[in-house]
Amino acid sequence: MTNAVLFSESYYRQVLAEFGYTPFDLRQFDFTLAGLDADTLNARYLCHHHGDHYLRASPQRRIVTTGFGMSGVPHLATVSHILKMIELQLGGERCQIVLGDLDAYNGKAKPYAEVRELAERFREYSLRLGFDDTAGIVRSQESHLPALEAMYLIGRYVEQADFDAAEEDNHGYYVDRGLVDAAMTFRRALSLSLMAADFLALGQDHDAVLVMLGVDEHRYVRFAQKTLARLDEHVPLRSDFALTAAYTRMVRGFGGHPKFSKSLPGSALDVTTPPEEVGRLLTAEPPIPEESATYQLMCQLPRYDAATLLDLHKYCREAGPTWQRAVVDLTDYVIDVISQWPC
Repeated sequence: MTNAVLFSESYYRQVLAEFGYTPFDLRQFDFTLAGLDADTLNARYLCHHHGDHYLRASPQRRIVTTGFGMSGVPHLATVSHILKMIELQLGGERCQIVLGDLDAYNGKAKPYAEVRELAERFREYSLRLGFDDTAGIVRSQESHLPALEAMYLIGRYVEQADFDAAEEDNHGYYVDRGLVDAAMTFRRALSLSLMAADFLALGQDHDAVLVMLGVDEHRYVRFAQKTLARLDEHVPLRSDFALTAAYTRMVRGFGGHPKFSKSLPGSALDVTTPPEEVGRLLTAEPPIPEESATYQLMCQLPRYDAATLLDLHKYCREAGPTWQRAVVDLTDYVIDVISQWPC
């Protein structure tokens, strides 16, 4: 049985060493973005990859993008991504949310009707939470021709080894549980290719693209960046744009799972979790910030600023009345957010 990759500080250091990143590649924020100061950005995100290059483009010529596979209803870490996109949008950034219906259809072999129906509910949920689809974009992959065309055009610039190197860090953990194919099958390669094409298609109309994903998915961005670097004069795709990234920390999963995951039952709070279960799970977490899904979820949510999170770190360790009140407050907030999911 494959051991789970736990997203600890030692994991982050391992990523730097294994993939040849330097502290100058994956960096903490030392600039403002969308009206958020560096302290707040560093509380909200683990690091960025060439985020300063993103800022060199004018606001009208840059865009932030994220996406979610339609393999199941959203858990709270996914919801926090939507809320972060809303925060960036309110700060003046153009934002896109991609609803990965075709990603789940191929990558997770989900029924077509199921992923399409789920994408419509995700779209409605994003709007209910406050995303403005007149100022930004919420779209599915199905019928989005620019990305589908780009996926085909980049095929000659990708090798099998690129797909094999792009497996998620917990791939073996998912394989052992029968949640994903062990090999990089054709349908999974299609799924990854379309994800990269989603990024590259944006670069045809923008000078800078900032991809916002969890740090466990850094290999997907690396796959797209390597493909972009190989484009030449023979492909009718623009390559002279900045493809950058902002990576979030992970929320440790319940029940010993490495993270909140739609694919791992019992690992996360999601939009179907009953209110009484929300309170039970959040209250039962250990008073150790590095091991507490409750504290780590607080770090993901835009409702907490950097100074508040520092205080909450201390209160979590003390495990006293102040922390207990903070957990009750979080519970009420999570229940309200969950209630907005379209049934």
